[in-house]
Amino acid sequence: MSAINNVRQRIWRGLTLLVAAVVLTSCGWRGVANVPVPGGPGAGAGSYTIYVQMPDTLALNGNSRVLVADAFVGRVRSINIKDWVATLTLDLDKSVQLPKNATAKIGLTSLLGSQHVELGAPPHPSPQPLKAGDTIPLKNSSAYPTVERTLASLGLVLRGGGIPNLEVIQTEVYNILNGRADQIRDFLGKLDTFTAQLDQQTDDISRAIDSTNRLLTYAARRSDVLGRLLTEFPPLIKYFADQRDLLINATEAVGRVSATTDQTVSAARGDLDQVLRLLPRPLKQLGLASPHLVGLLKWLFTQPFTVDSALKLVRGDFANASVTIDLTLSAIDNGILTGTGFSGMLRALEQSWGRDPATMIPDVRYTPNPADAPVERGE
Repeated sequence: MSAINNVRQRIWRGLTLLVAAVVLTSCGWRGVANVPVPGGPGAGAGSYTIYVQMPDTLALNGNSRVLVADAFVGRVRSINIKDWVATLTLDLDKSVQLPKNATAKIGLTSLLGSQHVELGAPPHPSPQPLKAGDTIPLKNSSAYPTVERTLASLGLVLRGGGIPNLEVIQTEVYNILNGRADQIRDFLGKLDTFTAQLDQQTDDISRAIDSTNRLLTYAARRSDVLGRLLTEFPPLIKYFADQRDLLINATEAVGRVSATTDQTVSAARGDLDQVLRLLPRPLKQLGLASPHLVGLLKWLFTQPFTVDSALKLVRGDFANASVTIDLTLSAIDNGILTGTGFSGMLRALEQSWGRDPATMIPDVRYTPNPADAPVERGE
């Protein structure tokens, strides 16, 4: 009994190990077709490995055959992606001799869908042989048409190949272009000008994009302010909506004021134009008299005293005043005898006493009248 129990325990242990192995290796299970097959071409001693870049692997699987001149010389070990290109790993028999620029094609082995890789020599083979680790590039690889592509091409031929559609397209293109050669030429010229101008504005467009990016960045940093604005703005809009009658009345009043102003200004347009044309003249004279305006304003409102002396005029109960009386003979002659038959007599008497005429006040009889002096008029 003990021997039977030992055998049973060993059987159960073996089954447990087998189940554990199956469970642990189930993540990498890709089907029976990908299980390495012992023996056969490309698996013996002396076999070597090459790589083939393919634009489309179609339905090719691992362990698919590799043929040279319809002879089974190897197998597809794996299909991987290298640098975004499908790459086949081929194990070849040591007897396979191909040039370095060999070609590779994926062909259909049977109508049931099995496929193979066919290697061959190009029309101008390279003197260097294909060695282990070499890669057949994309430019030397292709695939034969599949059954699906052949049937699709046959269906296209049987349906007329889409020639009626080409005729319709040709007719429509002719209708579009017929009689519009000048317009199309002008359009192409404008398009050329537009593209040239757009090319010249690339720097400005780049700066505009950068400015927009900075603006959006600034707005992102002020998101709380924008949120508060969007929160407080609707009540303001609602307030204006409730006061729309008042706003309408205010707008109508402004319109009436504008209409009245327009009527008034239109009626007085001639007079306003005349005033505006004549206004530069007094303004020019005022500019010429500007140096004397300050002194005139000091005397204008406090005559006959200046502003500086008006505040000193009254002291308590007394009014202070100073008077300067000129009793020279020439002053009396100018002030009293001018215009009479005795004019100039006192001036001559003063000169006879030895008075220098250069130190005497000017004789009004020979002094030009300021009122007769020429006045510069404004333009």
